[in-house]
Amino acid sequence: MTFFGLWATFGAYRIVRTITALPRQPNSVQQPLFLRIDNAAMFPGIRPRSVVVSQQDVILSEYAFTQPVKLSPAEMIAARKEEDRRREYERSRILTLPFRQASYWTWRGFMFFKNIIWKDDFIYMQVIGRNGTFKLDRHAAWALDDGRALDRVVKHRLSDV
Repeated sequence: MTFFGLWATFGAYRIVRTITALPRQPNSVQQPLFLRIDNAAMFPGIRPRSVVVSQQDVILSEYAFTQPVKLSPAEMIAARKEEDRRREYERSRILTLPFRQASYWTWRGFMFFKNIIWKDDFIYMQVIGRNGTFKLDRHAAWALDDGRALDRVVKHRLSDV
């Protein structure tokens, strides 16, 4: 039990909070782009670390951007009707609302523990010259342009290395 607690606690180690591109010198085009990688704080009160590395030293395990699924117009209309029907059901059945909310939050808790154990929602990022692996959340809101900007800047293990 202690092992599982430590393993789950240290699973938050090196989770990336932000990646910032640092500006180049105005007269130097040959200079590589530098990235500042800020880690999330593992515990409250502990200052998170940040690392400044060259873009050529960062390797992602897979692409951050995934193509969204395109729906046909008929499928979009059917999805919209299904969403309207679901909202009407939620609005009209007020007595079952606490049970639906409890079900929702219970499911979210199970999904949280699933992500802790299997760690399948992370893109692993290796920085050359640094020991260890950084973890990048696949569904992070910070990803500029749905992850396309990051894909253009850094290398990928399968395609570019």
